[in-house]
Amino acid sequence: MNNLHQKSAINLLQLIENKQVSSREVTQHFINRIEEVNPNLNAVVIKLYDEALKKADFADENLSKNKKLGKVHGLPFTIKECLDYLDTPSTLGVLSRKNDRPKTNDLYVEALQNQGGIVLGKTNVPQLMVFIECTNRVYGTTNNPHNHKFAPGGSSGGEGAIVGAKASPFGIGTDIGGSVRFPAAFCGACSIKPTMWRTFDQTRFGEKTLEGPIMPVTGVIANHAEDLGLVLEIMNDAAATRWKVESLKDHKKIDVSKLKIGYFLSDGFFEPMTAVKRGVLESIEKLKSPGAEIIEFNPPRFEFCEEIFYRILTVDGVSNFYKLLDGEKPVKQLKDMMMMASASNWKRNAVKSLANLFGQKNLPRLLSYFGGRGEEFLKTWGKERENYQRELESAMDKTKIDAILS
Repeated sequence: MNNLHQKSAINLLQLIENKQVSSREVTQHFINRIEEVNPNLNAVVIKLYDEALKKADFADENLSKNKKLGKVHGLPFTIKECLDYLDTPSTLGVLSRKNDRPKTNDLYVEALQNQGGIVLGKTNVPQLMVFIECTNRVYGTTNNPHNHKFAPGGSSGGEGAIVGAKASPFGIGTDIGGSVRFPAAFCGACSIKPTMWRTFDQTRFGEKTLEGPIMPVTGVIANHAEDLGLVLEIMNDAAATRWKVESLKDHKKIDVSKLKIGYFLSDGFFEPMTAVKRGVLESIEKLKSPGAEIIEFNPPRFEFCEEIFYRILTVDGVSNFYKLLDGEKPVKQLKDMMMMASASNWKRNAVKSLANLFGQKNLPRLLSYFGGRGEEFLKTWGKERENYQRELESAMDKTKIDAILS
């Protein structure tokens, strides 16, 4: 059983259920694996090993009486540092929150534990969870598991690194603009960001969760695509109980031969790498073989979609970021963004002119979206988001496509 870390979560659950391996053996194996890889990664920043082994023993004791605790009985996993877990801080990579102690467990962490899951530890994040290099002054920097000179992505960077290093069967993180998808891509894993109103992210920014026209969600990172559905189903059931969101349907019952799928290779302004385009084209070929119809599809006004996103996220000069930092200096990646978001129009225009002078294409465009202020501004752009959603759905309906691959 030296290769347990190579197996999917579903495979591990089968081994545990069939008593071919105990929960304690699986949990200890991943603890050993973390201890092997983590010195070079700095991915797991809070370790909960003793507690995890006790819970593994409890799972084994129950199984010996033919009692399963749930869908992830006796399976260890890791969680992003911002997700509340009793007796551990949720710092968001901010020094002033080092003594933060949540009063309850995060909704989705609790749901996974209620189904027999075992938390191994908490994983690193960027300062305030805003950028894709995973560094902060509380825990330091996390490295990519495949090349320690590179970043693991973010903001669920520690999660991507430890899962990508095959030292955790799966992990849960949060995502508003790529925060489970970037780490999965950077670290060679799989991920899913659920629909925005499905698994509302319960991270406390201050004492409140983020609310507004664009909201973060809690998603999954795993090494095997088959594991994503299992974990998402448990999380979605927890959300459905609290907010009455729609239950997930069984994707395995979908007749792929009856699907019509649109695809595109580029959004027209952030050009993907050749390997990314190749991945899309290879996926298209795999979908064609069971009979899916594939057509090229260009979503409407893609640049406007980008504008909506940045205008909403930078409203009021990201004043909440300054409040959360509580006097701590932002790290460089965050500092530049915060400075531009809170700068005067004159200063932003000066930077745009310099960027144009040096041949920068993306920066001047992005800076044009900064500077919004007030509730009315937010309402206006919230309405634009709703309108764009309808516009995209209408374009999909017009071409009769069921999904978009990109």
